[in-house]
Amino acid sequence: MFVSATGLVLARLPDERDLTKRFEETTAYALVNVNNLEQHKLYPIIREKIKPTKYGLSVLLNLRIAETNIVQVFLPKRYGEVVSDADIDAINSKAVSLHLVYKGVCESSKSYLLAFES
Repeated sequence: MFVSATGLVLARLPDERDLTKRFEETTAYALVNVNNLEQHKLYPIIREKIKPTKYGLSVLLNLRIAETNIVQVFLPKRYGEVVSDADIDAINSKAVSLHLVYKGVCESSKSYLLAFES
C-alpha cells in the first residue's frame, strides 16, 4: 500500500514494480544488430513485441546472451511478417520456449539468415 498525493491509500498488486525499477529495466537492455550475434548459438527469447519504427511495424526480441545480460534485437522485416499475435502471446506467456539462432549472411542476397529453434 502507498499514499497518493491526494491522501488516498492505494493498494499495490504484489507483482507491480516501482516506477524506478521499471525505468531501470528498460534502459538496461542494449540494442544490437542481428549480425553482432554469435553464429549458430542458441539465444533464449525472453520477450517479443511489435514496435513501431520509422520503417513501419517491426518485431523486437529480448534475448538472453548471458546469465544476467539481455539484449534487444529487431527482426528483419521478412521475418517479422510471419510472426502472429498468437506467436507473441505464446512466447511472452512462456507457453513455448524458443531460441533465436543467427546463421550468418546469405552470399547471394546479403540478407541475414535466422531461425527459431526450441
